[in-house]
Amino acid sequence: MQNHWQLPEMVGTGPELQPLADKVSGAWLAFVRTGNPSHPGIQKWPAYNTTERSTMHISNEWKLTNNPDREERVALAPLPRLPMF
Repeated sequence: MQNHWQLPEMVGTGPELQPLADKVSGAWLAFVRTGNPSHPGIQKWPAYNTTERSTMHISNEWKLTNNPDREERVALAPLPRLPMF
């Protein structure tokens, strides 16, 4: 993410911006090369599955959460789905 300077109104301008951009770029590169976004600059990022639903929250401090928003997902599950076009 080397073009972060082009959209300061969306991503900010602080000193933590370039290290975050480097981590995101590293994750994309690792994913393209290996199919796994994990790399030495971030914590282990496990593959997604419907049991754990591991989700990485990306910000200055990356955080892995299992099954985020479970209550909302379960509450909405009985509702009819919109047709796909």
